Amino acid sequence: MTKKEWLSIIALTIMVAFISFARLGDRHAPQTSWTPQFGEYALVRFPAPVDVGALMFRMGARHDQGFHVTFSRDGTAWEHLHQVNSANVFYWTHVPLREVVQYIRIMATGHELRLQEVAFLGTNAIAWGGFDLLTPEAYALFDEQHLVPERRTFMNSTYFDEIYHPRAAYEYVHGLWVFENTHPPMGKNFIALSVRLFGMTPWAWRMPGTLFGVLMVPLLYAFARVLFKHHGWAMFAATVFAFDFMRFTQTRLATIDTYVTFFVLAMYFCMFLYVREVNRYVTDRKNYEGAFLLRSLLMLAACGAMMGLAVASKWQGVYGALGLPVLFFPALYKLYCAEPRYEKRLSRTTFMACFGFFIAVPVVIYALSYIPFALAQGQGWRGAWDNQQHMFSYHAHLVAEHGFASNWWSWPLMLRPLWLYVNRISAEINAGMSTLGNPAVWWFGVVATAGAVWAVVKRKTVGAAHTRKPLKRLDPNFVMENERYALIFILTAYGFNFLPWALISRLTFIYHYFPSVPFVVLLITWFFRRYLNRTALIVGYLTVVIGLFAFFYPVLSGWPMRVEFVHRWLTWLPGWVFM
Repeated sequence: MTKKEWLSIIALTIMVAFISFARLGDRHAPQTSWTPQFGEYALVRFPAPVDVGALMFRMGARHDQGFHVTFSRDGTAWEHLHQVNSANVFYWTHVPLREVVQYIRIMATGHELRLQEVAFLGTNAIAWGGFDLLTPEAYALFDEQHLVPERRTFMNSTYFDEIYHPRAAYEYVHGLWVFENTHPPMGKNFIALSVRLFGMTPWAWRMPGTLFGVLMVPLLYAFARVLFKHHGWAMFAATVFAFDFMRFTQTRLATIDTYVTFFVLAMYFCMFLYVREVNRYVTDRKNYEGAFLLRSLLMLAACGAMMGLAVASKWQGVYGALGLPVLFFPALYKLYCAEPRYEKRLSRTTFMACFGFFIAVPVVIYALSYIPFALAQGQGWRGAWDNQQHMFSYHAHLVAEHGFASNWWSWPLMLRPLWLYVNRISAEINAGMSTLGNPAVWWFGVVATAGAVWAVVKRKTVGAAHTRKPLKRLDPNFVMENERYALIFILTAYGFNFLPWALISRLTFIYHYFPSVPFVVLLITWFFRRYLNRTALIVGYLTVVIGLFAFFYPVLSGWPMRVEFVHRWLTWLPGWVFM
């Protein structure tokens, strides 16, 4: 790569980081919690009777414990004000009241209540100040009043599945019993590290996923740079992926799909580098033999490590991992055929080493990822083993209904995006977020995928020397630069990440397609390189991709918009819901 090429991908990455981290979440939030036992209470006295218009509170890491709020005008006779039995965690809940009070009592009705902050709002929605706390042991309930927001938004509260994964990260950090245990812990470990460093704030629990989402762009660039051997096409692929809607929305949401997508892409990149090493050895054995073994084993070791990280983030990584042997064994066979008849040292060493790279290394990574979980549960490795059985049983027997669930075959067509968040500001203005793909990427990706399958089946591709000579399936002399093999590689990666979902009977959502999207982008890049290699078409397509991202940006980022505008101009299909 030249200096100019380095500068261009760095500039794109910085721009993507700026867009992705903008309005990610508040950097400050209540950190202390009031943890009373059943029947304990906090007593507040105002200097004079006040008109309390609403109650705002932020629940800590227990959603299933409640409290009872009563009020008094004289400190003697108490009346019911509000009862909370459960609430979303790390989420500001607003409760309208409209009552004149002087004394307020908050009593725990559960045994392990974790309540972070409570505020009393006047009729003007401003928090009342100047009250006396008559129970000093409940100081943590009112010690961060300056952090009480005017209204709940995604900037200060959890939304969608953030009620699970950041909570688990918090529980890892504080050694609490872990509530969310239906997925492996690696992705939550990344969130926990950020929470430990920056506190339990929306910015902190979203930062790791957003960072991985930004790093996907240069990673895909590197993949495309090696695959297509051209900086321009690599920048094309990176730009298309950078402005895909799901790359933006899903990585800003503190769930674990970002991590499995990143590591799946990384493991296929490492496998591609290994196959390239085999090709170099086969075509230039005399000058390359000394460096081949070490370089190839390093690529395989990295591939195994990425596979372990993917599966330790989410079991969905297993689907992608199943495609690795399909790509590895033909390359190993080619190496075997290229070695002298009575030697076969390189192929045998590689084969034996892979037992460690693709079995021992992933197992060790997976086991080590459970250390924070095991410490928090207090059950050691027994608890980690029991969790494997629980996860399998949960996903195998999950019976549920969800209004935004969708079938696997509908994902590329985006028939049912997933509605993540809404904040109803007024009758005319709402803020909402949904996760879906960029229509110019996903819909055109269907065409590119079909074109790639047709080209492979009908051999409508060209080789490195721009010939149309067919290649035998396992010919040890075929070159990796051959276009047909490159397509087979991408389609294999895409197919093993996507098609296994056809066999899954449990509830599925469009975000399960996320690990397949980078390979769709590579197929689009191939399609343009093969059939639409004209400057005007390339520039026009990128303009449409970026333009659609800008057009839909408000409903991807939670920006307030007029409801009528969204319904008229952005709701292209009946199943699309944004507000």
